[in-house]
Amino acid sequence: MKRLLIAVALIALTVPAVATSATSERATKRVGAYNNYFAPKKVTVRKGTKVTWTIRQGVHEVDGGFFESPYLSKGKTYSKKFKRRGTFRYVCEIHPGMGGKVVVR
Repeated sequence: MKRLLIAVALIALTVPAVATSATSERATKRVGAYNNYFAPKKVTVRKGTKVTWTIRQGVHEVDGGFFESPYLSKGKTYSKKFKRRGTFRYVCEIHPGMGGKVVVR
């Protein structure tokens, strides 16, 4: 009986953590930065969503005017939470022609 109670208690403790993780995962959109392009190039999100850029190759920056990352190397990330609606274009100043956009609805 003690083992059953312990098992039920452990399951009850883990369920909220899983639900919290799934909720926060939906509130983040991910973009990869490769040699000379962002993928996906365009993301559409709801107001309040965080976009995270991850550098997959080389060194890049994410410059959208009112938001700008420092230079980042492979494996590093930069995040921005979009609190207002609109279309926000961004570029990597290091690589001419490398850009993307975030559409916030």
